[in-house]
Amino acid sequence: MKILPASNLTTGHPRRHRFRGQGLVEFALVLPVMLIIIFVIVELARVLHAWLAIENGARFGVRYAVTGEYNDLYCLGGCDEQAEEDAARIPSAKDAARAGSVAILRNESLLPGQPGYYKVTICSNKDGVVYFPSDSNTSTPADCQPGEDPGGPGDRVSVTVDFDHPLIVPIISSWWPQLHLTAKREGIVEQFRVARVVGLPATIVLPSFTPTESPPPTNTPTVTHTLPPTKTPTITQTATITPTPDCSKIYISSMWVSGDDVYARVYNDNMADAYLTKTYFKWPDVPSPAYVDWFEFGYRYWGDGDYDSSSPTTVDETWVELSGNDDQRWRTDFDDAPPEGIYGYFYLQLTFYYPDWDYCVISRSTYKSQPPTRTPTRTPTWGPSPTRTPSRTPTRTPTWGPSPTRTRTKAPTVTRTLGPSRTPTLIPTTTETPIGCGLDC
Repeated sequence: MKILPASNLTTGHPRRHRFRGQGLVEFALVLPVMLIIIFVIVELARVLHAWLAIENGARFGVRYAVTGEYNDLYCLGGCDEQAEEDAARIPSAKDAARAGSVAILRNESLLPGQPGYYKVTICSNKDGVVYFPSDSNTSTPADCQPGEDPGGPGDRVSVTVDFDHPLIVPIISSWWPQLHLTAKREGIVEQFRVARVVGLPATIVLPSFTPTESPPPTNTPTVTHTLPPTKTPTITQTATITPTPDCSKIYISSMWVSGDDVYARVYNDNMADAYLTKTYFKWPDVPSPAYVDWFEFGYRYWGDGDYDSSSPTTVDETWVELSGNDDQRWRTDFDDAPPEGIYGYFYLQLTFYYPDWDYCVISRSTYKSQPPTRTPTRTPTWGPSPTRTPSRTPTRTPTWGPSPTRTRTKAPTVTRTLGPSRTPTLIPTTTETPIGCGLDC
């Protein structure tokens, strides 16, 4: 019987042959496809995030623009006129839009079409103002001609955000470097220039009838001939409508703090003249020893020798005229104010009187936070620690002897030895004796 070697024995399963490096080749084929899928997912997520950011920025900007508010930092000179307030509202609304569109690679110094370009455009529907929408195909941003305008009460204002989103996918970014995204929101500007009327009932406008006198009838002489009857003039009433003042048309449009002064802008949109009769000013947070020095409304109507060192300050029986369809700036000044200026809560209430009609009470408040106080900073010193070391002051101490140093001297000591002779012998020993040890010896 012939026995085959073990190497020639066959099993029930066929032998599988594998080539070296087969797994590496398969990985090399799958890796590019897998990386492209990962990069596309990342890029789509970035595009979605950028689109949501600019949509949020446009929404934040239009919500701020319709309120009529503005940042006092953009008021060069106090925003005394309505045009100055509208000019300050534009950059203030843009700041709100920038705060809403965060965490994107934006750069407002770039030109349109460059990756990262960012622009906010504010426009309204006023007469003479033309809005040009953005073009996504040519990366052209929105524009407002002849200039940006925030609109007035009742106008429609729009906030447009343009952003050229930069792409980072290695293959796609070479021939498509950016993607133009745009978002637009519109809103109706609120009636922010209408003040609140305090405790006044509604009035009904009625025409006032003024009778006009006509000459009395003349006596007709009696003659023989019968004359036709003469027409006797009758008294006719001519209705003349005079505009009645409306308390909603006199208001404080804005109030702000600058340095040690408080300002307020008062508008009288009625045709009749009004007279300022009472002033109530509250300033509870201003630190002592600051005090109110004077009030000014067109001219200084209180403060010539009078002042008030505690809040509130009330001034009665003043007749300061505010003409119809006119505005005027109210101002007060503080003396002995802190170096950083006054701060805190301020409340102003003005009472106006329209002759032959009634009183109107208007009010407004503002708040300014306390600025940070300057603290002295220590200059850095070159050394291991910035702590100060006290300087040594030389003091005189009494010393006995020429020097406080210790020296070794040989001092003889007497020792007794027992022996046949009782003669003491001197044995020199070395001891340390302090010389000039002062009061301790």
